[in-house]
Order: sequence, then C-alpha cells, then structure tokens
Amino acid sequence: MILAVTSVILMSIFVVMYSLYYLYVMRSRESISDFLAKITKIENGNTNSQLSDVSVIISTYNEAKIIDRKISNIAELNYPSEKIEVIVYDDASTDGTADLAERQIKEKNLKGKVIRNKKRIGLNKSLNAALAQTTNNLVCMTDSDVLLEKDALRHSVNVLNHFENVGGVTGRIKPIFEGEGVAQRSETVYRGFYHRFMLSESSLHSAFPGNGPLIVYDKSKVPSPIPNDYGSTDGNIAINVIRHGFRFIYIPDAVVFEPSPETLSQHRLQKIRRAKRLLQVFVHNRDIFRDKKYGNFGLKIFPLKLLTHGLAPALLFIGLFLLGIDIVLAGNLTLYEITGALLIAVLAVSAVFKRVGSILSSFLLHEFYLFIGLFSAFGRSIYWNTIERKTNLEL
Repeated sequence: MILAVTSVILMSIFVVMYSLYYLYVMRSRESISDFLAKITKIENGNTNSQLSDVSVIISTYNEAKIIDRKISNIAELNYPSEKIEVIVYDDASTDGTADLAERQIKEKNLKGKVIRNKKRIGLNKSLNAALAQTTNNLVCMTDSDVLLEKDALRHSVNVLNHFENVGGVTGRIKPIFEGEGVAQRSETVYRGFYHRFMLSESSLHSAFPGNGPLIVYDKSKVPSPIPNDYGSTDGNIAINVIRHGFRFIYIPDAVVFEPSPETLSQHRLQKIRRAKRLLQVFVHNRDIFRDKKYGNFGLKIFPLKLLTHGLAPALLFIGLFLLGIDIVLAGNLTLYEITGALLIAVLAVSAVFKRVGSILSSFLLHEFYLFIGLFSAFGRSIYWNTIERKTNLEL
C-alpha cells in the first residue's frame, strides 16, 4: 500500500509540473500572435543592402560524404555571397573532410578557410576556437549534416538585426527520413510540439535551448565563449545570450532540414546524448532559477523546463516502477486482471487512433531519454560521433 501511495504522489507531482508549464508558458496565444506579426513585418521589410556580413561556422568530424553538399548549400542561399564567410573547423578527421571542404570553398568562390585540428578537442572547444578566427560580428552556427532552406539565413539575420533587444536567434528543424517506424513517428510528433514550445517561450522572453543546426548571434554583444567540456552548444549559446541581457528567440520561417535517425537504436543514441548535454546546461546554470533579473525566462521558462526536463522524468519512471512492484507483491488476481485490461485498452486505442499512439509513444520515449541522460549529466561531455544515415537529403 505504501508503494502505491508513493507512486501516486510521484506521478501526481509529474502531472502538476507539466500542467504548470502549460498554464504559465503554453497558454500565451495573444503574445504568440503578436510575436509572429513582428517577425513577419521584419522579414518582409528588409532588402539585400540591409543584410550584415556573417561568418558561417561548420564544425566537422569525418564528414567526407556530405561536406561538399553542405558548402554548396551555403553558396546557394538567398543571401549575398560576398557577405558570407565560411569557417570549417575540422576536428582531426581521418577521411579527408578538410581537403574536400577546402576545395569546395574555392570552387564555389566563397570567402573562408578550413582550420584543422591535429587531435580531437571536441565540439564546444572547436566552436570557441573557430569564433576567434571569424572576421564578422554576426556568427552563424550550423551542422554539417543539415541543409538550410534558401531564405533561412536571411530571415535569421533580419530578425536578429531588427527585433528589439534580441542577441541571438535559432531556426526550425524539419526532420527528413526514409521509411516509417517508431523513431520516425516519434521525431515527427516531437518536432511538432517543440515548435509550439519554442514559439511560446520566445513570445514570453526567450526560447531554450533552441536548435543547434541553425543559430545566429552577435558576438559583439555576447563575447563570452561557451564552456569547453560540458553542455550542449545550443543550450550554452542561448544561456550566454540571456545572461548578457538579451533575448534568444525562435524563428519558424528559418527552416533547417535535418536527416532524422532511421532506427530506434540511432534515435536512442542521439537523444540520450542530447539529453545529457542539455541537462548539464541546466545544472551549471541553476542560479537563474526564479531570478527576476532575467524576466519571464528566470521566473517562468527556466524553472519549469528545469523541473520538466530534470525532475519530472525521474518521478514518472520511479513512480511507475513502484506501482509495478506494488501490483506484483499484492498477489491479487483481480488486480492483475484490471492492470492487464488497462494495458490492452491503451494498446487498442493507440492502434485504432494512430495519432494518439504516436503522441503517447513519443512522449514516453523522450521522457525515458531524459531519465537516462540524467545519470550521465554530471560527467564531462567533449566528443561526438557521426551517425550513418541512408536518407538522401536534397532541396
């Protein structure tokens, strides 16, 4: 009985946390509408002559198969090529990525260079080193395996330059994949909800953590480097922008196409790594919790996301575990039958109403990834590995 009561209490707190996030962050329809109207006005009101020079940083590690595609994508953007500087920072690739990148930059008549590490130093440290090599105040971080929609950089720079008190912006990820399985359905559902989260948070103050495949910020306003050995790049950059007194916002029209993991094992590896690195940012910046200095971000967004991403998954799975133990130890046949019937009912509803099933499975999977990521969040996080994908990403 004690186990069951404890389980109910834990899962009730879990529900309360997400309910508070919905009440204080998600229910901001008017502010979202105003926010989108401001962005649209800015995007439609600026010309090529008002676009700033921007340095595009691409960190690579063994990306020989896709680096030509990436640099071609940058060259084909709806953005004056003479205003773009490309910095490829190669983290000791062993497959010739650096040579291919150097050749492609020249062939596309782009300004820029390739910086080669003799030994691996990791993503965050590479980005910090690349920043020191840029010649422009505006810096765009983008991953080597994604493609930017042709107006993504234009939208990002325009909003960054003209939206009041904004120091950094991030784009919208649209997952691309072949086939259809649990991983693909989960990612599609997740990205739909994430889009709404980012809009709501941006309309109140700042989106967190943003999307690493496309971040643009002004290094003259945010000169601090990100930590070398912990935390996600997008989370660390967003926090840096906010700590310097600026907003970090999400631009839904700045679209990035990202190949999604094609198997559940790839999906798990990617998501747990991201969960670990994001939780590290929460842990190291916990002083922001309820700090009025950061406005709605410190009072609402950061505290509720810290609770829902850090504490809530643990409460959910510990609660379910305790409930399961209590049911097993009860030795009550009727209880077993009721539990079995409920599980069958959930599976039946999920099978008949596939949208419900996709939402439920995606939610539970991502809570599980956060729960597992919590166990390794206090260690160092330096290197990344390339995930092989079959998806042919083209625009």
